[in-house]
Amino acid sequence: MRIIGLTGGSGTGKGTFAALLRDKGAGWVDADAVYRTLCAQNRDMLHALDTTFGGVLDEDGALDRPKLAAIVFSDPEKLAKLNEITLPYIRAASMDAMRAQGDCPFVLYDAPTLFEVGADDLCERVIGVLADTEVRVQRIMARDGLDEAAARARVAAQPDADFYRARCQYIVENNGGLADLQRQADAIFEVLRKGDG
Repeated sequence: MRIIGLTGGSGTGKGTFAALLRDKGAGWVDADAVYRTLCAQNRDMLHALDTTFGGVLDEDGALDRPKLAAIVFSDPEKLAKLNEITLPYIRAASMDAMRAQGDCPFVLYDAPTLFEVGADDLCERVIGVLADTEVRVQRIMARDGLDEAAARARVAAQPDADFYRARCQYIVENNGGLADLQRQADAIFEVLRKGDG
């Protein structure tokens, strides 16, 4: 099974690019979706989080994500502890999901923080999707209903383009329209399908 990482900041169009590759036959696992499922269903992980951070489950026993976020995102040590608890569960569940798509020519592992959490070690190659700041801001505002200041703050809080250029084997520039993105998807898919990448 060949695993290809897919990463990039908010508003770069990573999801659209993933959909184009999926249409051509690539498998796909979304690390964020895996985490959301674990937060709702994995009793062992939830117990560990509740024990560590105290009272972060709702009345149904699911994770109260806003409450946990308020605890960990203002404290780097607590955020590190959160990652220490959750990353092994996310990795194991992601691998299970990827194995289930083993008949695909390759499986995309879609993870915004792929490098930051060390998940790039699972990947044969990594694709980084980039877009100019102004393009990203407009997309985030349209998609998430944020005002411009909030959208700019989100972009500023994430790694810049140079971070991805230094680490990714493939770079997708997504400042144009869908036709341009399709052209890039076609080219990368063919290289990866042949195993030349």
